[in-house]
Amino acid sequence: MSTKVTGKSALSSSERLRRARSNQYCAAIRELDVGGHSISPKRLAAISDAVAAEFPDGPGSWPLGWVGKCYLGVPYEVHLLDVTGQIVQHFKVGESLPDNMERARRLAASGRYVVIEVFSDRVVAVAADGTTAVSA
Repeated sequence: MSTKVTGKSALSSSERLRRARSNQYCAAIRELDVGGHSISPKRLAAISDAVAAEFPDGPGSWPLGWVGKCYLGVPYEVHLLDVTGQIVQHFKVGESLPDNMERARRLAASGRYVVIEVFSDRVVAVAADGTTAVSA
């Protein structure tokens, strides 16, 4: 007798990166620009909860950060949510992103994706419908 496990945590890390993201996750990530430069603790908690639900193996399986197109207007280009889910920063055109996040900037600024998830060894572009594109 075989048992088929279908839960998110049963997937390998490679499979997890390639699977479509949920509507709830995509909607929560889109909330980053709602409300301007500051995000209420309640909204930040909702985003953090959506991330935790999407990556059920815990913070060790989460991206190092998320980079998305910023819709606050000129001079802002992209925004960043870090792995703690508690720090949101908006970056101006030409302002460097920290650590390994800069490699996601062009994809994020294009506006073709809801968010770019940045992992230590790859980036995952997440489209509005949740589909993903993985690149090293």
